[in-house]
This record gives sequence, structure tokens and C-alpha cells, in this order.
Amino acid sequence: MKQLFQYCVVLHKYEESTTAKTYKDTEIVIEPKFILAKSEKDVLFKVTREIPEQHASNPDDIQILIRNF
Repeated sequence: MKQLFQYCVVLHKYEESTTAKTYKDTEIVIEPKFILAKSEKDVLFKVTREIPEQHASNPDDIQILIRNF
């Protein structure tokens, strides 16, 4: 049976210098949406494929937020 989930994708931006990586800002890449899926793992798989290529180059800066009802 499928369940209802809500998800959002955010990108954390950093300034890189020779000594450290400093946090700069965060932006929403994919606005909050709803999806029906069997599990949170299925949602994660589908959402990962929706992330635009220009943001997917550094996956450590991407955060996928998932919540079920």
C-alpha cells in the first residue's frame, strides 16, 4: 500500500578558500511537493532523479527532506 509523503530539496552554498569551506547561503532547488510511494526509500530514489544537473555536481551540498503523514 502506498503512503503520502512530502519532500523538498535544498542546496547549501559555500565559499571555498585555501584553508576552509565557509557557509554562505541555502536555496530551495525543488519546492515542497507531495508524492505517493511505498516507502521513504522509493521517494528518495524518485527525488534524486528530479534534481537538476547543475546542482547535482556536488551531492554533499544537496539535502533532501522527506516527511510522511
